[in-house]
Amino acid sequence: MSLVLLATPVEKELAALEALLLSEGHLVQRQPGRVPSLAAPDLGLTCAAAGHGKAQFALVTQHLIDTRGPFEAVIVVGAAGALSPDLQAGDVVVGTEAVEHDYKTRFHGVGPPPRHPSSRKLRETILSAQPERDGFRVHSGPIAGGDEDIVDPVRAAALVELTGALCVAWEGAGGARAAAFSNVPFVEIRAVTDGADASAAESYRVHLPEAIGNIGRVLLAWRLHA
Repeated sequence: MSLVLLATPVEKELAALEALLLSEGHLVQRQPGRVPSLAAPDLGLTCAAAGHGKAQFALVTQHLIDTRGPFEAVIVVGAAGALSPDLQAGDVVVGTEAVEHDYKTRFHGVGPPPRHPSSRKLRETILSAQPERDGFRVHSGPIAGGDEDIVDPVRAAALVELTGALCVAWEGAGGARAAAFSNVPFVEIRAVTDGADASAAESYRVHLPEAIGNIGRVLLAWRLHA
């Protein structure tokens, strides 16, 4: 089975993903190195925490591509804040593009935010493998990203107007840029932990295991269907 890189921003998210894989009976092997990772050989997955923020995430993802590949795909997975009222805690968004909302030019006026499309084939293959589910829904649409905590409804509304995104996180553009540099198909998959509001930090803590577990279930359906 070909190899896929799953890159999470932080160790908490990686640990939640590992817990889901173990609970479903999959062997998880630890891989030491400058960036420690986990391997699920029967699923063809390499999983690692690539760091918080776009720059760190891009740097570590590129290192993983160079040292642990070759990969057939790079998938950014992690938590997100909901921007759409249609999203609930635990829902999963398979991104059509990563929109870099905090990238601003000034010399010739503020231009539109950079958009990093996901691989249509990869995205559609993941979505087509999904069964009907109880407990959470799988959506598809743009995901906003930038080095900024979105914890205010006014700011969240501004991002919707700017990007049209369903949810917001941080690192997607970093993963997209590393994947594009190495000519590897990319998609970002996020699960909702909070409403991008003042209660975001507490909601993240409460909903993180469920949210990452739901991403794991989406990925398992895809890999077992392959």
